[in-house]
Amino acid sequence: MVHVQVSRFAPRSYELDSYRHLNNGVYVGWFEQARLEYLQSLGFSYDGFADRQQWIVVARTEVDFRRPLHLGDAVVLETRVLAFGRSSVRFSQRLLAAPAAAAGSVAASEPAVLAAEALTVMVFSGPDGHSIPVPEDFRLAVGALEAS
Repeated sequence: MVHVQVSRFAPRSYELDSYRHLNNGVYVGWFEQARLEYLQSLGFSYDGFADRQQWIVVARTEVDFRRPLHLGDAVVLETRVLAFGRSSVRFSQRLLAAPAAAAGSVAASEPAVLAAEALTVMVFSGPDGHSIPVPEDFRLAVGALEAS
């Protein structure tokens, strides 16, 4: 079974643009926060990697916006690891939203709708800034969860 980290967000008034939609830049911040929560759910952190002279940095992010988000929407963001490269980790994220009117009591007949999807490639690097292999303990932690 693939480990999925679920994070929850809600648009705040100052995150809206002139169209009263969640500003597209906020999505990227939410995706970043959810990836950190994924790492933390496995017992890792950016600081912990840095203490080991290992850094995990974003090399690429693709976002597909499916529907706008508005003030009052209840948002769930699912994060999972899709694949490993030699030095890279590919994350898949899905942002699901309940309509604002139903956010207080989402019934089974009112399913959440896909608001956005992201694919992000993160690369591990060492002190010199060059890529390094994905740490074995991280591979094992993700693998152990996927095997369970």
